Amino acid sequence: MRPFAGREPTWGMEPDAATFPTAPPAKIDLPAGLQLAKVSVTRTEAVARAVTESRAHLQPWMAWAAEPATTASIGTFLAMGEELFEQRRDFAYSILDPASGSVVGGCGLHGRLGRTGLEIGYWVHVDWVGRGVATEAARALTTAAFGIDGIERVRIHCEEANARSARVPAKLGYRCLGLVVPDEGPCTGRSTQEWMVERADWIAGVPEPTS
Repeated sequence: MRPFAGREPTWGMEPDAATFPTAPPAKIDLPAGLQLAKVSVTRTEAVARAVTESRAHLQPWMAWAAEPATTASIGTFLAMGEELFEQRRDFAYSILDPASGSVVGGCGLHGRLGRTGLEIGYWVHVDWVGRGVATEAARALTTAAFGIDGIERVRIHCEEANARSARVPAKLGYRCLGLVVPDEGPCTGRSTQEWMVERADWIAGVPEPTS
């Protein structure tokens, strides 16, 4: 996990984000029997194992994957996530396969856009890549974000060269606004695609995912 000067690692969470009027659901069902579940310290070992198994896959795209995950660092992250979720400031989830009890990824709604916007982040276990997990998680999170009063836009950032990740917002009807170099979040300091969708466009209906 990448170090943060004078702070515990946040893995993309925003401890200084605004407080939102409501929180999204603690659990959200996805297709194919998967589920988003609010992060919990009870899953520390499972999350650490999933990150470790996927680290080589994640390293090119996620700054936080630069250093190995440990149960201590993952436990800190999950405890912070639980607290921020309860405070309605940042909403981190594990992506679960309830049938096997395994963690197949992580995602969240992060408060980097003030009081009227949220940013979606996601990662998927290397064994689950290519199965549409990130797309369905992002779809569910976008809908959940617009269920919060005052949220008018949702953003997704992905590395400029990460074509697989960029297909997620493209399939969901997000607009690509161009390239930026974020000073916060998992893509800090890297040339990054910026995608956005507005409330009115999402409510009006967006394209179904394409193959």
